[in-house]
Amino acid sequence: MKTYAIFIDTTNCTGCNTCSYRCIQEFRYHNQAAKGLFRTFVTINDDGLYHKKCMHCANPECVKVCPVNALTKSEYGAVLYDAEKCIGCQSCVKACPFNIPQFDESSKKIVKCSLCAHRIKDGKEPACSEACPTGAIQFGEYNAILGKVKSIAAKKKANIYGKDEAGGTSIFIITKGSPTKAGYPEVKKIPAKKIKKASIENPGIFPLVAGIMVGGLKKLEERKSAIAKEKNSKP
Repeated sequence: MKTYAIFIDTTNCTGCNTCSYRCIQEFRYHNQAAKGLFRTFVTINDDGLYHKKCMHCANPECVKVCPVNALTKSEYGAVLYDAEKCIGCQSCVKACPFNIPQFDESSKKIVKCSLCAHRIKDGKEPACSEACPTGAIQFGEYNAILGKVKSIAAKKKANIYGKDEAGGTSIFIITKGSPTKAGYPEVKKIPAKKIKKASIENPGIFPLVAGIMVGGLKKLEERKSAIAKEKNSKP
């Protein structure tokens, strides 16, 4: 199975947000976008451009804490979200070191990039990279993208964000100045080889999962109770 990645060269980005508009059209989430909830969005500030997009971590914290497996790590790199399974507990919102998942209060669901899983399945690139007018966003196989990122960063004497942060991601950001000054969260750098994925062979994970499950189920029961009371109160 091939693994994929995206790189965003902010030195070539104009901040036009064509990627954001194209994303909204692709997934038809106009109502959420009107409330400031985006799968991807570009903010321009004095110290650079900040692209808010799921980093699709190699070992995602959101997947670890989700009590109902609404978030999963795919074989090809993307962190996928299943809204049907989501109970709106917001565990992922609190756990993500990159502050990516956004909670929609009206739908009680999460808004997050899926790396256009449906398009990749059909042999197409993500909508954002396809629409980018300057080529600042590029998609391809992981190793090829990483090699290109290192080459560009070396030539431009730029920084790479996402290569080591949180143990590595599938999104690489090239910034001329400091990534954190541009708006990217300061996330601890952990070489991927030192990360141990949670498994049944690691007994230390069970207390954590058990606690999360209890919290998630409690949240689900509270939601059911609130809905029932609302129905009973109606004439």
